[in-house]
Amino acid sequence: MSFVVIGVLQALYGPAAPAVRERFGLSSGAVGLALSVHFVGALLGVLCTPRLRRIGNRRFLAAAVTTIAAGCAGFALAPAWPVALAAAFVAGVGFGWIDVGVNELFIEYYGTDGRNSTGMLNLLHGTFGVGAVLAPLLVGALPNRMYPWAFALCALLSLTVLGTVRGVGGGPRRTAASRDVPWAAAGRMTALFTVFFALHVGVESGVGGWETTHLVGLGWTPGPAAMATSTFWLALTGVRFAIGPIARYVTAQRILMASLAVMVLGLLLAQVGPAAPAGYVLAGLGVGPLFPTGLVWLTQKMPGVGGVTSYVIAGSMLGGVLPSAIGGAAGRWGPGVIPTVLAALAATALALALAIRALPATRATRAAAAVARTEPAREPRP
Repeated sequence: MSFVVIGVLQALYGPAAPAVRERFGLSSGAVGLALSVHFVGALLGVLCTPRLRRIGNRRFLAAAVTTIAAGCAGFALAPAWPVALAAAFVAGVGFGWIDVGVNELFIEYYGTDGRNSTGMLNLLHGTFGVGAVLAPLLVGALPNRMYPWAFALCALLSLTVLGTVRGVGGGPRRTAASRDVPWAAAGRMTALFTVFFALHVGVESGVGGWETTHLVGLGWTPGPAAMATSTFWLALTGVRFAIGPIARYVTAQRILMASLAVMVLGLLLAQVGPAAPAGYVLAGLGVGPLFPTGLVWLTQKMPGVGGVTSYVIAGSMLGGVLPSAIGGAAGRWGPGVIPTVLAALAATALALALAIRALPATRATRAAAAVARTEPAREPRP
């Protein structure tokens, strides 16, 4: 439910933008500040998650969803634009806490062998996609300037999570201290994973943001082009629910490599005019498993290294700036260049994944591993 909430929240700002602009008398650029402020708050929340989780899983989840509810309610009721921006920042902080904390909770509970965790993390991120698909439908169903009700509903949805946290216990597992980790190797691995995540997140947001423009450039009318873009998101969401049974027999690394190959193939196909919509759907099937399965792979390649999930997820948010570069390329060379740039980003992500696969796992020292075995933390119970 918490991931449905953050899926809804992330997808609300764009559809609500015209009504927000009318309500506060803003320019399009000023309205875009809401998403930027939300991003800054989410980045801060991501970086602070390891410290906040020390209060225990139950209190952490309660604090996170309450923060989201407060931010959404503040955005809905804001009497002035600066107040709305402050509320977007607060909601973003809660978003970042949930994004990292629940991912870590699933990895800790379901293990890192890939069989359970890969399927469960894909299921978790599938519910995020459900929220992202429902949010535009919710805003579209409301009368003009009634968008505050969508944010109010998101706040109420957040508070429903409070009724489910009684069964959650424990806290984060003990991980190796910094001095117990070979940081030369760990730093290299973390940097590679961060760039890898930023690239495939950039491809995901790039397709979502520019597929319609590319199809219109091919002669499509805006309505059907937008509907075709929605099939990308449906493919991305649906494949995450389908990964569970596959993960019982296939390792996370193999799922990841196959997904990357499908993503690259789809974006190459998207450069062929008549086949472009099918290419983007194929790209969605490839992109879907990358983020959740990549987190499992990260824990397998860097077992026992504390805080790395937060750093990598924070770095992945930099992928959100890549669509701006894609837009700049389209403005200079025309919309036909969009799938070419996306394919180049996807191919680079594949090359980085191959480089990561060739490197040995980065582990804590033997002494640190012994401490972790002899002093386990309270077992999480999501």
